[in-house]
Amino acid sequence: MNMPTIEKKRKIWIDNVKVFACILVVLGHFFQSMNRANIISSSHLYEWFNTTIYYFHVPLFLICSGYLYQEYTKVNDFNSWIKNIKKKALVLGVPYVTFSLITWIFKTLFSNDVNNQIGGLLEILVFHPTAPYWYLYALFFIFLITPTFNNLKMLNIWAFFALIAHFIPSCINVNYALSIVLTSEIWFVLGMYISIVKFKSEGKTLIG
Repeated sequence: MNMPTIEKKRKIWIDNVKVFACILVVLGHFFQSMNRANIISSSHLYEWFNTTIYYFHVPLFLICSGYLYQEYTKVNDFNSWIKNIKKKALVLGVPYVTFSLITWIFKTLFSNDVNNQIGGLLEILVFHPTAPYWYLYALFFIFLITPTFNNLKMLNIWAFFALIAHFIPSCINVNYALSIVLTSEIWFVLGMYISIVKFKSEGKTLIG
C-alpha cells in the first residue's frame, strides 16, 4: 500500500510575509549601521523604529518556517529525523559556515575599520553566532529538536514546553547560542499551529 504524498503548492501569502520581513530586516540593519557610524543620531524615532521592528520581523520568518515544516515535512521516526537533519545541515549549515567565515576574515583583516569587533572563528561558529547568520544557526537546531505532529493535542504539549523555554534566558544566565534557540522555538511552533488549524478548517485528515 502506497503512503499518501504531500502535495506541494506555492504559498503566495508565505512569500508576501517573507518579503515584508526581509524589507524590515534590511531597514533595521541599515539604520543600525548608520547609527553606529554616527551618520544618524539615536533619536526617539530611531529607537522606536528599531525596537518595534525587532519585536516581529524575525518571528515572522520563524512562523513561516514552522508552517512550511509542518505542512510539507513528516519527521516522526528516527529515519525521517536523520534524513531531515542531513538536508538541513546542507541547506542551512553550508551558507552559515561560508558567510560566517567570510565575515570573520574581513572583520579580522580590517578590525580597525569595522563598527563591531569580532571574536575567534570557533566562538562565532559555535558559541556566539554573528548577525545576521545567527538565524540560520537557530533554525538548524530548531529542526534538530522539533518533530512534526499528527494532532493538535501533541502540539499543545510541545507548545507548552516551548513557551517555558522562551522565558528561560530572561530568568537565568544561559549561553547566547542556546538562548536564541530557546527564545525562537515558540514562534516556529506558532507556524506549525497555523498549518494544523488550516488542515482542520479545510476538513483534511492528518496522516497518522
